[in-house]
Amino acid sequence: MAGNRSFTEYVKNSFDNQFWAIAEEYLRENIDPLDMKLFKVHKAGEPEITDVQVEYVWVEDLPEMKMQFDVALSIIFEIPEADYHYDDSEEKRIWLMVRCRGDLSCNLQDFEIFEVSDYTGKNRAKNPLDDSLVPYIPYEKLDEVATSFLKEYYPEALEIRQSKEDPVWIDPDILAGRLGLTLKTQRIKEDASVFGQIYFVDTEAEMYDSNAQNTVSVHIEGKTIIVDPKIYLLRNLGSVNNTIIHECVHWVKHRKVFELERLYNTSASHISCEVTGGAISTLSRKSTEWMEKQANQLTPRIQMPVEPFRIKAKQYIAQFM
Repeated sequence: MAGNRSFTEYVKNSFDNQFWAIAEEYLRENIDPLDMKLFKVHKAGEPEITDVQVEYVWVEDLPEMKMQFDVALSIIFEIPEADYHYDDSEEKRIWLMVRCRGDLSCNLQDFEIFEVSDYTGKNRAKNPLDDSLVPYIPYEKLDEVATSFLKEYYPEALEIRQSKEDPVWIDPDILAGRLGLTLKTQRIKEDASVFGQIYFVDTEAEMYDSNAQNTVSVHIEGKTIIVDPKIYLLRNLGSVNNTIIHECVHWVKHRKVFELERLYNTSASHISCEVTGGAISTLSRKSTEWMEKQANQLTPRIQMPVEPFRIKAKQYIAQFM
C-alpha cells in the first residue's frame, strides 16, 4: 500500500525554482535594507536570499481537473555589511502568499503563479481539498452536496412534485452515461469479495474467469465501471444500482486524488469497492478510507434526494393517517 500522498510535498519538490524566482523578484522590488532596523550591520549591503521554504498549501477545488492553490512561503535572506571595516551580517525572514493554479489533467504542466502578496493569515477556500486532494465534506453538508451533484448530472430527480406521481428514479445506467462512463459486467474476484471497480485509465487487470476457474489478464479501458454479475445472485438489483452510483461518486469527487497518486505512482489505475463496505486501491490507505466514507454517505442521498423525499413522505403521512 502506498504511503499518504501529500500535495504540499509535491508542490515543494516540483516548483522550488519558480518560488525562488518569485522570492528574488519580490526582494528586489519591495525590500530596501536601508529602511530596515538592523542590529549587527552598520551599513547595509545588497540582501541575498539563503532559503525559500513552502510552509503551507491551501487547495481550492475548481471544475473538471483544475485547481487553485495558495502557498505560504517563508523567505530567509541575509544582509551583509557594506562597510569593509566590519565583517558582520544579519538574517531576516519575511512571509509571502503566492497564489497558483494548474490543471491535473496535464500533470500541472500549465502551473502558473498569478498573484504575490504579503502573508496575512490562513487562506479561506470555498471548496477546500485536503493535502491528499480529498474534498472536505462536513456531515451536515452531505444533503447539500448530493443535491448539487444531481443539479449538474440528473436535475429531473429534483423536480418537486405535489401530485401523487412518484419522484423520478435515478437510473444508474443513465447517470453513468452522462458522466461518460462505460458499464461492464465482469467477474472480479473468485470469492465475489469485490462488488465493483472504477478504472480511471487504460490498464491490464487481473480478473477471475469462471470458465477457466482462474485469474486472467483483461484489458480495461479508462472511464469504465466494472460490476461483478454475481452481485445479482448474492444480493439484489438494489445493490447493483448502489454499486454503480457509488462508483460514479468516486469519478466526480475523487479523480483529483487519483491524479495526485499518478504523479507519484504511474501504475495506479482504479478503486475497488468491497462487499464489506470498504475499499482497496493503489491509493494511500488514509485517502482511500476518506473517499470510501464519502461515497458511502453520498450514494443513498443521491438515490433519495432530501426535498423530493420530504414531499413524498408528507403525502404518505397524510394518506395513511
